[in-house]
Parts: sequence; C-alpha cells; structure tokens
Amino acid sequence: MKAIEIKKDIYWTGVKDWNLVEFHGYLTPRGSTYNSYLIMDEKITLVDGAKHYLSDEMVARVKSVVDFSKIDYVVVNHVEMDHSGNMPVIMKLAPQATILTNAAGQKALSEHYDTEGWKFQIVKSGDSVSIGKRTLTFVTTPMLHWPDSMVTYVKEDKLLLSNDGFGQHYAADSIFVKDLALDVVCEEAKKYYANILFPYGMQAEKAVDGLGGLDIEMIAPGHGCIWSGKKEVETIVNLYNYWASGQNKGKAVIVYDTMWGATATLANAVMEVFQDAGIPVVKRCLTHTHISEIIPDFLDAKYVAIGTPTLNNEIFPRVAGFVTYMKGLKPKNKKAFAFGSYGWKPGVVNQIQKVYEELGWETIPPFEEKYTPKSDVVERLKEHVKTMID
Repeated sequence: MKAIEIKKDIYWTGVKDWNLVEFHGYLTPRGSTYNSYLIMDEKITLVDGAKHYLSDEMVARVKSVVDFSKIDYVVVNHVEMDHSGNMPVIMKLAPQATILTNAAGQKALSEHYDTEGWKFQIVKSGDSVSIGKRTLTFVTTPMLHWPDSMVTYVKEDKLLLSNDGFGQHYAADSIFVKDLALDVVCEEAKKYYANILFPYGMQAEKAVDGLGGLDIEMIAPGHGCIWSGKKEVETIVNLYNYWASGQNKGKAVIVYDTMWGATATLANAVMEVFQDAGIPVVKRCLTHTHISEIIPDFLDAKYVAIGTPTLNNEIFPRVAGFVTYMKGLKPKNKKAFAFGSYGWKPGVVNQIQKVYEELGWETIPPFEEKYTPKSDVVERLKEHVKTMID
C-alpha cells in the first residue's frame, strides 16, 4: 500500500472503502474514501485518520513514506469516527506526536477514546503553526457538521485540507477529480451536502466566507476526490455557495407512496399541474427510490408535495420515515402541500402539514380523498394545487 503524492512532499495516505453501501442512513452505491494526508517537512505532520477497520491499510501507506516514530504532529480536523476511528492506533505508533486540534476536538477525543498520555496543542480559528518550510493555518467551522469541525490551510502550497467540507462519498480508481467525470463527482458532492450538511447552510456560508481570503488551488477533502486547479476549486466553492444560500431553481418535487394506486393517481394529477404551468418537476415514489436519493432534489426545489395513503390510521411507514428524515435536514424556503388517501378515517395528512409548519414553510391546506379518486376529485385537486403556484 503506497502513498500518493498530491503536492511536492505532501501525500495522500487514506483508504478506499469500496464496499460501503450506506452511511448515516443514506445510500452510498459508489463507496467512499477516508482521506488522510502526510506532510513531509522539518516537523512531519499527519492530517486526519480513518475508520478503525481500515487502519492497517492507512498505516501501511504512511509507512511507505516515513516511520511513525518520526511524526511530530497529528492534526485532527474532526473527531467523527470515520476520521478518527484509528486515532488510538496512530497514537500508539507515534506516542511522541502532538495532536493539533481545537478545544472542542480535544473534548470530543477524550469522550470517545482513552487519551491518557496523549499530548495536545489547542488551536483557535486563525492560529498558525510553523512546521518548517510550511505554515499550517487553522479555521474552525463549528457545526459543519460537528462542534469540533475545522479545516487546515497550507499557505505555501495553496492547499486546503477541508475534512467534511467539499467532499463526496465516492471511491474511484483515481483520487483526483480531474481524472473522473466531473458531472458524477458533482452529483456525489451534491448528495453528500444534501444528506449531511443541509441543516447547516448558515454555517456553510460562514465557512466559505471565512475561506474567501485564502489563495486556494487545491482542496483535499476528508471523503472522496481531490479538487485541483483554480477551475475545479471554483466549481465546488460556487456550488457550496449556491446550496448554502437556500436559493432554488423554481422546480417542484413530489414524494409519495401508494398501496392500491389511489395516492399515485393524486400524485400524477399534482405533477400534471406543474407540467402544465411549465415548472420543472420530479416525482419520486418511495417504493422505488431511497429517501437519500430524493433529498438532493430539495436543494433545487421551490415547491414540495408529499402524499401518503393511510395505514392503521397512520401515515404510511415509508412516507413517515421520509418526513422524519427530511425534517431533520431542515430545508428552508419551500412552498408545500400535503395530500393523500384513506379508507375509513381521514386526517393523517395533517401530520405532514404540521411538519411543514414546524419548518416554517408556506403552505396550502391539505387534500385527501376516500378510496379511489374519481375524475371530478382529480379536477378539484388540480384547481387546489394551482393556488400554490406563483
């Protein structure tokens, strides 16, 4: 297992998790990577770790360049276990090393691991540490997406080691975006942002603003592929600016499930209204599409319609799961509508309506129908949906 040089004397020492199929409740069909980086300078520095079960592979990559006994610093940008899971192994191999992290990082490490005997140097946002020819500058990015999160900037190499920011769950033959299909990498970056960072748009905006004064020509994230060159860096930074802003492209997204086709009929009618109005619309049935594949649609959507059949006087389970997942991600600035069908007890759509209200969305009253909707019901629904369109 050999390290890969990404800049002169700076190496990728991470691992690829080809078999990862799920992370934090969302599908990762392309796997992932847990990236760490080794900086060879007067003070040899290792930045971030890996999941515990892939530790041996990461250790081998580091050893292909230098022995752990010669490492001076270990930077912990983020304590979540996909980045710090093998920290006990690293510190056992390099007990002489000093951990560079912020106060929240030290606290989180001590809450996850036995840190007795570990040496810490606490850094604050804007602090710099000289490692010889290079200077490491730290910018804290709290709640993007843990309290301890920060990034490390290597001024002399115009390199940003961004941990969870700008990453993707994507394992590929190459570790560089330039060697891959850009649209695929951006799709995975969008999915990552939507399913992990969506609730933290304000923090993402602050983080991007905080990096505005830095001259960056390479972004090496904690997951996925490395953005190299001004054009690639500009591409992903602009995407983050857009996603974090809460702006949208005016499209509509319809999410529903169905038991005997009644709710599907209503969903088709809702879709027709948006299509007739010239509004781009996607329709996602939860029977066939995983919740995590739908959430990226919410980044671009202005209009949201969620439909459910009634089962045992409750929201259909897959719809309930989606609504719970979506609520936790806290999309903003939507116009929404709840619809559904029932057999003998109406009213479950009000549970969806309540979530809309908790999120602060603009809404129109819910619509539901008993059993199979006839043509006159479909027409009434269409007229109702038109009232939500600007």
